[in-house]
Amino acid sequence: MSSKSESFFSLIIIGLSFLPALYPVNAFSQSAADNRPVGIIISKEIRPFIRMVEGIEENLRVPSCRIFFDKRGMPYGCDSGTKGLGPERFSVVVAVGPQALEYLIRHEWSGPLVYGMVLNPDAVTGHTDRFCGVSLNIPYWEQVSSLHKIFPLVRRLGILYDPANNQTRFDRAKKNSGLQGITVVPLLVTKKKPISHHFEEKLRDLDAIMFIPDPTVISQAVVQYVIKKAILQGIPSIGYNRFFHDSGAALSFVIDYRKVGKRVAGQVRNILMGRLCARLVPDYKIVLNVRVIKKLNLRLGDNLPNAVERD
Repeated sequence: MSSKSESFFSLIIIGLSFLPALYPVNAFSQSAADNRPVGIIISKEIRPFIRMVEGIEENLRVPSCRIFFDKRGMPYGCDSGTKGLGPERFSVVVAVGPQALEYLIRHEWSGPLVYGMVLNPDAVTGHTDRFCGVSLNIPYWEQVSSLHKIFPLVRRLGILYDPANNQTRFDRAKKNSGLQGITVVPLLVTKKKPISHHFEEKLRDLDAIMFIPDPTVISQAVVQYVIKKAILQGIPSIGYNRFFHDSGAALSFVIDYRKVGKRVAGQVRNILMGRLCARLVPDYKIVLNVRVIKKLNLRLGDNLPNAVERD
């Protein structure tokens, strides 16, 4: 798989969100001397997930085994067969990606479970306090605050989304953006009415465009079209992974998959020691596209966030 394809697939699974950063959940009582391995169930064998799993394995300090899904959606692995995924087989199970978490919830997994690489995990778990992990949700207020510090002249921010998927998120974005003196403008895209000339008309009144995860909007053609048209109008785009950066976004929030794995491993250790497990947000960095910033002659703020990198 090419690096461009991997980056684009990351686009599909990664996103921005509005959840709180940390809140504790119930702990399972596990013995530190438990000799059962940790089962790591992987939704798809793609590089973002595998990098995250490598981060788990490097920091886990106890035996583990990888489990994948076949074409029928059945799990396999761990010595050529799972022999069932009952709690008696594993001390803890880690769900990597939404498909793995959905499978375990659907089959009413009763043992300790930690998730990782999942956007909006509460939508899968049903807002229960039984499960914990590291989501792919970056709090929206952090993004807006960082955007304000980096590009202080941005006052009107266009957000590209399908109201059938993300009206609630847009409403939250609108509320939070006002705290930074930023006005958000809806850039609506639907399955029946894709991006048209109306989009280009709205560009004239915007200072920047932000993408949020949306199944209608997430396509390589749409992303590259929007970023290109915005650049021609002298407007920066805000993305949420390396694909956006490579496509010309001036600013991208990029999650570190290995660090997600490291944090998940810490959650597993907490469970094995009988400690509290918590729901955490991922580590990420802010990547500035130096070439695009120079091309658009964008003014940067004087007090940039610590997580900023220039590329």
